Amino acid sequence: MSADAALPTARTEAEQELTAMLDDGVSVELADVEAGVYELRLSFDDAACADCLVPEPTLIAIATDALERRGAPVSAMTVLRPA
Repeated sequence: MSADAALPTARTEAEQELTAMLDDGVSVELADVEAGVYELRLSFDDAACADCLVPEPTLIAIATDALERRGAPVSAMTVLRPA
């Protein structure tokens, strides 16, 4: 499998890992904006505590590690929270 073909799988597995680590009611989507650049999109159920989430730099570090362990290079990542 080529590196490009592995990216969707790496992204899906990293999303599942991150969602499992976070509080109930919090889910993530990793969207690749361009090669190596990702948006970590957070969503919260009504019961979830958006203010209780780990700090953004920690989320970015965890998500970057999850992607890179699966062979997806990361050069930049931003976190998008619901308004």
